[in-house]
Amino acid sequence: MRGGLLSTYVHCLIFELRSLALSVLHQHPLPLQYEEVSLDAGYRLDLWVERKVIVEVKAVDELHPIHTAQLLTY
Repeated sequence: MRGGLLSTYVHCLIFELRSLALSVLHQHPLPLQYEEVSLDAGYRLDLWVERKVIVEVKAVDELHPIHTAQLLTY
């Protein structure tokens, strides 16, 4: 249930941001930089707005420390 609800929220938010003429990348890969090497660690940004703001969309009852850790990792 939450997965479908989350997808709905994401697509509506993308629509609204793009209607404001903002650039929005959805599920954009984010490589891990280790020394001089770029590694695909499977990180994906929910939304990257104007290549300046990362939006991590959650459909949860409350935020937990793991959610903060995830965003700080990005």
